[in-house]
This record gives sequence, structure tokens and C-alpha cells, in this order.
Amino acid sequence: MTIGATAAVAAPSRFEEGVFTELNRFRSDPAAYAEYLRDYRPRFEGKLLVSDDDSEIDIMTREGVAAVDEAIRDLRREKPLTELEWSDALARAAADHVAVQSRSGAVGHYTKGSGPGERMKARGGGPYVNEVITYGHHTPEGVVDQLLIDDGVPDRGHRHSLLRPTHRYAGIACGRHPVHRTMCVTLMSQTRDGSPPPPPQRVP
Repeated sequence: MTIGATAAVAAPSRFEEGVFTELNRFRSDPAAYAEYLRDYRPRFEGKLLVSDDDSEIDIMTREGVAAVDEAIRDLRREKPLTELEWSDALARAAADHVAVQSRSGAVGHYTKGSGPGERMKARGGGPYVNEVITYGHHTPEGVVDQLLIDDGVPDRGHRHSLLRPTHRYAGIACGRHPVHRTMCVTLMSQTRDGSPPPPPQRVP
């Protein structure tokens, strides 16, 4: 499996295509996808999520299996969402972030005060974007599952981001990380390049 992205390349790798496909698989039927999260339950030893293959690292979670069970309950109540379309513009801004953190080993959404909106504007788009990031997962399924379980995030912001019905486009960039081995950045927006969404139509 090849995992890689550079700021100059927007064409998705096989891994990034896999994350995008998995993301739309989830959005097409969140309630059904909840059942896949059950596979995580037997892998917990206390709060340690044990890797299911040699390529991944064990991850010490904050909440253990409780966050998994909550995600399952939450997703079972959700209705299908519109599938996302790929955006090269969003993928380029995501790749810019991967390029920086793959060298620095930093984590989070900001680098030297520059966040996802600023990165998108630097690429000629607008700031109306939503970003989610995962670290340490080596499969597309693991990336999406981590965002949905959202361990240690009190407001479950990543899960709510993936469930946001106004999102229409996504761009994804994944690469190596010196601390967590891998990282994956997903930018989503109501528009293809983060420009302002069209105003709502008035009902006559």
C-alpha cells in the first residue's frame, strides 16, 4: 500500500481514494455503518486499542470501548446523506498541511497560526471549509472509524463534521508522520473550493 501526498499533487493515491470511498460508504447509510464499528469492541484491553495487524501501532485511548458504543448508538439514528464529490482544490490545501507536519511532527489544525481556512485562501479559494485529521491509522476504514468514534473529543466534533448534510465536496491528503507514522487530512465544504455558499433560495 502506498501512502503519500505532496503539496504539488492533487491526484489521489490509492489510499486517499480508499478513504474517500469509505467516507461515502458511511454517508450513504450511517445506520448500517454503525455495525462495522462493533469490530473494535474485542480489540480493547482496558483503554488500549490493540492493532489488528503488524503495520499499525497500538493506540492508548481516553475512553475505551464506551466511545465506540456511543458512536454506534448515535449512528443508528442517522438517515442517509448525500455522497461527497472529490475536489482537487480541497485536496491541495489538505496536502499543504500534510507536507508541513510530515517534516515537523506537529499535530493539530494550525501551523504558525495558519489554519484550514487560511490554507484554502492561499490556494485561491475561500475559507468556508471544515477539516478533520487522523493520526496513526494505516487503513481507510481505520481513518473513518477513528473520526466517527472521536475518542477524547467531548463535543464529538469530527463525527458531527462527517454527518454535516451541507457538505458537498471533499479533498483528502494522507502521508507519513514522524511521530504517529501516518496522518490523513480531509477538507470538506459546501463548495468545490471553499468559496461562499450560495444564499438560500427564498420561498415565494
